Amino acid sequence: MDIKQLHYLCALAEHRHFGRAAQACCVTQPTLSMRLRQLEQELGVALVRRGKQFEGFTPEGERVLARAQGLLGQYNNLRLEVDAMKGRLTGTVRLGLVPLSCMDLSPVLAGLRHRHQGVAFEINDMTADAILDGLNQNTLDIGGGFFEPEVLNRFDSLALPEQGVVVACSPDWSRRLPAQPEPQDLQGLPLCLPKAGMYFRQYLDTQFTRQGMVLEPVLTSDSVYRLMHWVQAGLGCALVPAGSVLFNGLPGVHCRPLALPAMARIGALVMRNDGRASLLARGFFAMAKEVWQHR
Repeated sequence: MDIKQLHYLCALAEHRHFGRAAQACCVTQPTLSMRLRQLEQELGVALVRRGKQFEGFTPEGERVLARAQGLLGQYNNLRLEVDAMKGRLTGTVRLGLVPLSCMDLSPVLAGLRHRHQGVAFEINDMTADAILDGLNQNTLDIGGGFFEPEVLNRFDSLALPEQGVVVACSPDWSRRLPAQPEPQDLQGLPLCLPKAGMYFRQYLDTQFTRQGMVLEPVLTSDSVYRLMHWVQAGLGCALVPAGSVLFNGLPGVHCRPLALPAMARIGALVMRNDGRASLLARGFFAMAKEVWQHR
């Protein structure tokens, strides 16, 4: 057994496809398949369910995969520790972000890159649940989004200031709104909203229902970028979390704070707190604290 076999196994779990896993590992598909079969022969159990294509892992494979992910994380941390001994931090910080959390992480990324030129970043749009799974399985270093308070107790967390909700709209629509609109002021306006089922949309639906109103959007999306694009085009008004870099000087977009109670979930960055957080995660977290403390 060697570290490459464990890497191939984890890549297969991530990509759920032999060809894509092989491509990610920079080997041919026959090579990846052969090395995994050798691992199965050495362990004496089938790990992968094979048909015409990848069909998942056997129960034994799931258990071996969990151990492999932990071992691979420790191996990567060992390499980072050696680099840190030499006074440098290298590698790729794997981030999972809830798209509509609207976190402006650019100062953190820039600060870490300025201090450590060998650091790169991989940013994935994910749900909060998928982020927590990624942290637990060591496929992510840092997560960012809306989390329940009890969830934050299980991780190292850096909460963001409560910034509320804004109505983003073109000048034509903004002239119809007061400086600090209430939900009732949005009646009759075309709305661009997050897709149903997303936490932020559920929060909006709940708050408007309490006001006796039903949100009937003209456009929905799971991307704040697309919502803001349509606002710029004059299609309607978007309800989005405040604090995004997208709103700073965005041409043709006016933003008004919307009077709504605070969300039950808290906007935060999270990382593991069980001693298995990577050096990259800890370095990123330290930079985030440094940047936000000086704001």
